[in-house]
This record gives sequence, C-alpha cells and structure tokens, in this order.
Amino acid sequence: METILQRLTDLDEVYDAILVGKDGLIVSGILHSEDEEVVGAMSAAAFGSITSFTEQISNGETSHVVIETKKGTIQMEAAGDLILIVTTTGKGNMGRVRLEMKKACVQLNELVTTGY
Repeated sequence: METILQRLTDLDEVYDAILVGKDGLIVSGILHSEDEEVVGAMSAAAFGSITSFTEQISNGETSHVVIETKKGTIQMEAAGDLILIVTTTGKGNMGRVRLEMKKACVQLNELVTTGY
C-alpha cells in the first residue's frame, strides 16, 4: 500500500496521499500534517456526506470528489471499503492525477480482496 501511495506523491502535483477506512481510521498514508487522525476522520465524514447527498438526489453512487481551494485541490476516490484522499498544489496536470488515482484504487482494491 505504501508503495502505491508513494507513486502518487512522486507526482509533482501531489502533496499528500492517505488511505482511510469509511469509518475514518487511517490505513496508510504519506501526510505532511501532525493531525493525521483528524484529517482521516474529516475526509471520511465529508465523503460520506457527499455520497449521501448524491444518493438522495438520485444521481447514483459517488466515485470521485474534487474540492478546489485557493491552494490546490483535495481529491477523494472510493477504493472498495476504503477512501483514497490526495491533496494537490492545483498546478500541473490534474487529469493525470485523477488517472493515477483511478489506477491506484484498482491496485488497492486488489490488495484488499487478496488479503495483502
């Protein structure tokens, strides 16, 4: 898992990559913050709220969320029972970041289903 997250943070645009359970507990991560537990819990809560919202308005299951800020983006993607959260600088190729996140989620899903 750490290798997959490291490949994401090796991208120039990516600052942090963290993998959390839908309950907010951190599974693995490369995070430049001392408040990892808080970030994990808040990310899972935000993703859960957005998922509830999209289901409530009958728009289907949430797969990828992008939050744009003045400093960059926060992107979240479902990986089975886990959530991959990536923060970016907002500069560079955001499409590449999204593509690499999708690849990472497929690999992470495989790891989880095979029992690591």
